Amino acid sequence: MALTSADVAQRAGVSRSTVSYILNGQGHRFAPATREAVERAVAELGYRPQAAARTLVRGESDLVLLVLPIAASGRIEEAVDALTDALAERGLLLLMRSATSSRATFESMITTVRPRAVVAMADLSDAERAVLGTVGVRTIEFARDTSRPGGTNWNLGRMQTEHLLSRGYRRIAYARLAEAGDDVMLGAREQGVREACRAAGVPDPQVITVAMRADADLEAVASLPVGTGLACYNDETAAAALGAAHVIGKHVPADLGLIGLDDSPVATQTHPRLTTIGYDVTAGMRRLADVVAGDGEAIEDMEPDDLTLVQGNST
Repeated sequence: MALTSADVAQRAGVSRSTVSYILNGQGHRFAPATREAVERAVAELGYRPQAAARTLVRGESDLVLLVLPIAASGRIEEAVDALTDALAERGLLLLMRSATSSRATFESMITTVRPRAVVAMADLSDAERAVLGTVGVRTIEFARDTSRPGGTNWNLGRMQTEHLLSRGYRRIAYARLAEAGDDVMLGAREQGVREACRAAGVPDPQVITVAMRADADLEAVASLPVGTGLACYNDETAAAALGAAHVIGKHVPADLGLIGLDDSPVATQTHPRLTTIGYDVTAGMRRLADVVAGDGEAIEDMEPDDLTLVQGNST
């Protein structure tokens, strides 16, 4: 029976994702002892990844390229680990690329590596799509597919708004994250907030932009009338707005209600603790791996039952 990365992982006493990272040139992320254990297991077992040979035969590799989100949430590492593990079970390795890298580096990577598939957690440019089409690489547009009207990201904004309204906030605002730029997921969540406001018969949301520094957000947060409920792009956005509220003397949740998104570690580290919306990252990444491997036909939107309101003290 042919050796697999699972055999290496068992011999080294680490996870398959750790083996994948280290063999994929990401060893700097781990302690020297961990790298040495994997390298020793590879040597002892005589393991040789077969990706290169299969690439020559099939014209494609066992690598999957993940284009990271423009503004990664506090759970992106968890998502990457879950996707790495799920793909490894299917004999695939994960590569990562920043969404803000240049087109030239993107084209070079695609033409050189010829990945099995590209999973885009940020909206691709027309030029990038053209490159993928020319080379014939399968593209799974996770960000765009989950940002359709009525889709997951739209539904997240709707849920945030409905929660704020249920807590008695009659003015609704939406906090964009400066670092997210024109991220398609940000736009879809904002649209979900707008649609929920219209459905409830309340005014359209006031939209502000915050950054990752509370001192940069004082004016934006100060512009919100007392009694506003603020739906935020993610937990990091909510934490920044909360910090600004503390500085200018707005009391949370009495003067300003805040709800984040992702149920990331930062939501548990603020005072008061953030109210947020969570979801099962591992299950979502396993479904995504099915799509990559051809066992799932399309990206499935998360239904309301897949999303969990985590009640904190900020609303």
